[in-house]
Amino acid sequence: MQVLSTLLYFLVQHSVIAFLVINLIGLLLVIWRFKISILAFTFVLSIANFFAGNILNAWFLAKFGTDATAIITSAEQTSSMMNEQYIWEYGVVMKTAEGKAVESQFSTSNVSIYPIRNSILIPAQNQEFVVRYIPGYEKNIVIMSDESEYGKRRISNDNLKVVEKEKTKYDFSPETDEFRKSYINAMKQYIDNPENDLDSANINKFKAIISHLRP
Repeated sequence: MQVLSTLLYFLVQHSVIAFLVINLIGLLLVIWRFKISILAFTFVLSIANFFAGNILNAWFLAKFGTDATAIITSAEQTSSMMNEQYIWEYGVVMKTAEGKAVESQFSTSNVSIYPIRNSILIPAQNQEFVVRYIPGYEKNIVIMSDESEYGKRRISNDNLKVVEKEKTKYDFSPETDEFRKSYINAMKQYIDNPENDLDSANINKFKAIISHLRP
């Protein structure tokens, strides 16, 4: 596991060098005794690493890693861009399960976050979050967003949008019984969903509103 974690860290953090190394290996294999098709395979593999290397790394660490906590210690905008947005580089300090402090880094172009989503959501600086790593090579980490407070609050905010939608309909036409019932049901679902446990303020507010709106 340690060797595999080291390899994945190299592939993700140094994707340009990895591209050259993978294709050089393919060329050497062709010169040695393999067919030219092996070069096509290594080229496809090196391209895939550009787009999916961090996804594979995130899955591997989330599946086999050990839990730890970390904080971002620095955030710096670079001059490089990805998807028409500037790439940011982050410094991070992790405290392992054994209490050892380990420094690492990542950028918005190669960060590993689990669960895997289209959006890249980085924790705020100096805010603790949950990570996983393989003992023996602690520099390679994956951010466990849904197990961290910042990720839980994001989920809660997304769930809140359902309640806000029903509230808008009810506020527009409070005399419509269907809108009142939908608003009450949306608040009940929000209260009963354990994903929203951090949002005690809204939960208490919704309980009071439900009590008021009930016939």
